Amino acid sequence: MSLKPMIREGVALNAHPLGCKQNIINQINELKDYEVIQEKPINVLIIGGSSGYGLASRIALTFKGNAYTYNVSYERAARGRGTASAGYYNNHFFEEIAQQHGFESDDLNADCFAHETKQRVIDDLKSKNKKIDCVIYSVASGIRIDPDTQKKYVSSLKPINQPYTGTTIDIMSKELKTQTLQPATAQEIEDTINVMGGSDYYLWAKALVDADLINEGCKFVTYTYIGSSLTDPIYKDGTIGQAKRDLEKTNKKINALLKPYDGEAIISASKAVVTKASVFIPTMAIYVSALFKVMKEEKTHETITQHKYRLFKDRVYGQQNTHDIYRLDKYELQAQSQVEKILAKFQDDEFLDMIEFKYFKQDFLNMNGFDVDNCDYSLDVSEYIKI
Repeated sequence: MSLKPMIREGVALNAHPLGCKQNIINQINELKDYEVIQEKPINVLIIGGSSGYGLASRIALTFKGNAYTYNVSYERAARGRGTASAGYYNNHFFEEIAQQHGFESDDLNADCFAHETKQRVIDDLKSKNKKIDCVIYSVASGIRIDPDTQKKYVSSLKPINQPYTGTTIDIMSKELKTQTLQPATAQEIEDTINVMGGSDYYLWAKALVDADLINEGCKFVTYTYIGSSLTDPIYKDGTIGQAKRDLEKTNKKINALLKPYDGEAIISASKAVVTKASVFIPTMAIYVSALFKVMKEEKTHETITQHKYRLFKDRVYGQQNTHDIYRLDKYELQAQSQVEKILAKFQDDEFLDMIEFKYFKQDFLNMNGFDVDNCDYSLDVSEYIKI
């Protein structure tokens, strides 16, 4: 059995298990010649470590930080003839590869917003006699069920006060479409804050502190994106920006919780990367493609794993700690003048070749195990579909 990517309206409907495995191996190899983050083994809890920044953090801290990792994520297992989600395969193969290298790790496939999930994690860690040295909160869910009221909140990625018009791209056909997003309602803003703000992050911190599972000097790390003025209308000034402002307020509350442990809560402002949502956000795919082109030419481009390695090596466990929001996006901001010149030339479909959209497309496919370097796609994957 062989698999080809099934992409419908920007959504990946399947994942390649062996491609997901090779993608993890490739990310580990990116750090092969990098310095160790620190020699002392640490225990790390990652909420949302099955893909993206969470998985990159897990890889960097395991293979360069001697970490035990416990990951909580909610991923889809294979059903019928369909594959599991990429995150499901990532969790399976990460644990397999980590064990091969002598590292201990655990995964819990569950709703991170539920009280029951938090209690399960607490019970598991106590049974293993482990306290936490680092918590990484990297949740990218668009839906949250309030654990107390059971009310369902759905986030919206929209501008506020005025419409926003930009260009979206069909990832496979490269067809360009103009799309206008209407401004969010007050309810949509509130719902987005409930899903993507700091509410659940604080509940995790409070639960771990109350359970006496925090080690001295514990670090709490979460991620945000600030970006440049080019993306302000849809990010910084939009619904997601409101959620991130709430996250910043929550970060101060978590710092207060950690004070007795001499710990700290950190927000990392990361660079723009390709995500599952990038294709749907007007202008974002074009912006990221142009950005990657400039940063590659200027030799400042980092993969997502290299980016997170730098965060932990230089900032979290390094000496460059100056603020509770770490601006790790300086290389992106330095590239803005060149990116603006490129985007000013935008006219038609041929523009995609000029900005080398192939980088964006490959990263998008890689997230789901396709077009991964060094993967043998001629192999039969039948036995891996329902692992």
